[in-house]
Amino acid sequence: MSTGQSQTKNRTDDPLPGQLPSGRHGLPREYVRRSQRTRLVTAAIEVAGEEGYAGMTVSAVIARAGVSRKTFYEFFADREACFLAAFDQVLEEGLSGMRAAYATSEDWTTNLRAAFERGLAALAAHPHEARVGFVEVLAAGPRALDRRDAAMRAFTEFLQPGYDAAPDGVPVPPLMAEAVVGAVYEIVYARVLGDRIGELPGLVGELMFCALAPFVGIEAAARALDA
Repeated sequence: MSTGQSQTKNRTDDPLPGQLPSGRHGLPREYVRRSQRTRLVTAAIEVAGEEGYAGMTVSAVIARAGVSRKTFYEFFADREACFLAAFDQVLEEGLSGMRAAYATSEDWTTNLRAAFERGLAALAAHPHEARVGFVEVLAAGPRALDRRDAAMRAFTEFLQPGYDAAPDGVPVPPLMAEAVVGAVYEIVYARVLGDRIGELPGLVGELMFCALAPFVGIEAAARALDA
């Protein structure tokens, strides 16, 4: 392979392509399309994170992304569709990171703590994504709310082992995992809304206690955290 071919291959293998070179660049069409869509979704996250969903206009997104209005409508029917794509990306990245952290051992408590630590640290480090996922999704219409509800159901997977961890003879209501996720959501939402996301990593211990206690009891939850 020649030097020029090698450079082209490296450029087109970039998983998150940025601004395309102006003029004739010889890049594959699929790469160009991927670059344009990536920039639009990234711009939507940034604009919604800074200005809210109300300020996430098509004009604001294309200006931030550096693409034409025509290109925007080749990918998205309207700004709502663009926001949904942005929310989906935020959710996918958040879930994948927490799942990776959760799979580090065979102990449920250890895995749950690792997932909390990864998720809360990621939110604190990415305020725009936090705003999209917890605040602006509430303003983006019924389809966004459906996405939010589905996301909350997905997060209950981290709590399912709690039913087996409960003491013998102590029934745990089937909706307990849903209730815990709802409570955690509200706690995180309040910090994101109040521009206090820096507090989130420090809440790991308290949120762990809240998540464990309904399944294993208050004393066992306290012992688990002490250990």
